[in-house]
Amino acid sequence: MSRPRVIVAIGEALLREFPDREEPAGLALLVPLHAKRLGHTGIAISRLGQDATAERLLALLQSQQIDASHLQSDPDLPTGRLRLIGSSTSRSDEARAAFDELQWDFDLADVAQQADAVVYGALARRTGQCRSVIDRFLAECGSCLRVLDLTNRADHDEPRTAPTSGLKFADVVVVDEAALAVVLPSAIGKPTPDALSELLRQSDAQVALWAQPDQPLALYTAGASWTGSQPLGAEAREATVVGLVHGMLNGWDLREALSLAERVTRHAIEHRGQPPPAELLARS
Repeated sequence: MSRPRVIVAIGEALLREFPDREEPAGLALLVPLHAKRLGHTGIAISRLGQDATAERLLALLQSQQIDASHLQSDPDLPTGRLRLIGSSTSRSDEARAAFDELQWDFDLADVAQQADAVVYGALARRTGQCRSVIDRFLAECGSCLRVLDLTNRADHDEPRTAPTSGLKFADVVVVDEAALAVVLPSAIGKPTPDALSELLRQSDAQVALWAQPDQPLALYTAGASWTGSQPLGAEAREATVVGLVHGMLNGWDLREALSLAERVTRHAIEHRGQPPPAELLARS
């Protein structure tokens, strides 16, 4: 049995609204949820509004025993929301939501020192304010594993400087075709292995997780690659990332960590909200 780790997510916290229910959403909330299901301590860092949306979101987090003590409160901006429109999910938050105004708090330095891994994404880097706080937090994290999820975004047209600036902190980068085109335009049209090798050469990351929805998951390093068994789609991407982090923190080789990420993702899709059984988390 692996020991519990501290897995931190910093970025956007959202309320996802369906016709018949509401759920926590956003990288800052979903990564801790999946981390807790794998037996770890998950810490969420983000900012909510002082509104009814925040009250409902906090009640949902309390019901799932997620620590909300590092979720800040903004007196002016609304809590971010996702609303289901037709058969697709579209972002319905304001042009600026509360998470865009994340503030530095010296308590965050203490959290950074505790972290075994930190996950951050592209969406919360859309404003300079939030981006600067995330970067300061990452700089305080010492030797923890840092994962940048470039598939976490509002759309494919975010300014190039926002996600690209996050690469300098990343040990692992999660990427798909759209993200690769944004952060590395010179890779457009190249075979995936060549494009990801170029991305790794031009960043400080050592590992790239290829997460194209219509293709199997794959891991790339400077000298090797491993491919999963089947496409998993874009659903439960945070579960994928937490599964990979779980394996890497426990010293598994990357093939084993990739296999676990697949298993955790399938379980999250097929058994929504349920912790995976212990045998699923065993080394393959």
